[in-house]
Amino acid sequence: MNYDMKQSGNRIRQLRMKHGLTQEKVAALINIDRSFYGRIEAGQKGCSVDLFVQLSEIFHVSLDYLILGRHLTAMPESSDMVQLKEDINDLVAHLEQFKSTL
Repeated sequence: MNYDMKQSGNRIRQLRMKHGLTQEKVAALINIDRSFYGRIEAGQKGCSVDLFVQLSEIFHVSLDYLILGRHLTAMPESSDMVQLKEDINDLVAHLEQFKSTL
């Protein structure tokens, strides 16, 4: 699978619309001109790695999805990651306790 600017731009456009954002708003968030952002969505311009990272954070998707269209999974929020780590630690503690009873 190769990087296709048009397909990547289309995914970015769909994500922007799904999040109810305007091109102006997204362009402001990533600190670029709206017309340049419009060319990204149209598949006429590619993104730098920095822009892809910013877009993945704004839309909560993986870089893999933005660039190649694979693995449309939401990136966990940092607060979700903290809770997930706590839950895993609790589970490990419970498993260790159960293991000691065997």
